[in-house]
Amino acid sequence: MAAIRPCTGTTADWKAVEDTLILKEREIGVELDASGHYQIRQGDGKKKFFDLPIIVNNARYEEILTLTQGYMNTVNNFSKNMTEATNSANGAAATANNAASTASAAAKACQGIVNGLNTMVDTVTKKSCVLTVEDGILTIREA
Repeated sequence: MAAIRPCTGTTADWKAVEDTLILKEREIGVELDASGHYQIRQGDGKKKFFDLPIIVNNARYEEILTLTQGYMNTVNNFSKNMTEATNSANGAAATANNAASTASAAAKACQGIVNGLNTMVDTVTKKSCVLTVEDGILTIREA
């Protein structure tokens, strides 16, 4: 396996030799800029170092990483908000179901209440009687 030894230097180092040093074809040059970021260029045997396209720039990588972290925070916040909304909706649905069950039980308890209001017990015979109105005539019948 061959060892690869790229030409390395600071921006100032590369500026100092920019007119005399041409990277060979596929030779790698690494520049360390003043902000501490690396820029990597690949030689073509013709162009000066600063005329070569940058093939790797870790400053751009750091920008993309920061953007990605921001997007992930947005996604995580959205997920948290959706979870809270789902929990609230589930709580509201449970409350509504409980209210519906209570209303259903109350309606069932009220069934026949009118009949019950019209029912009386004879105090002597202890028989139940139903009071009705038929064609304007008040009638009492045994239940």
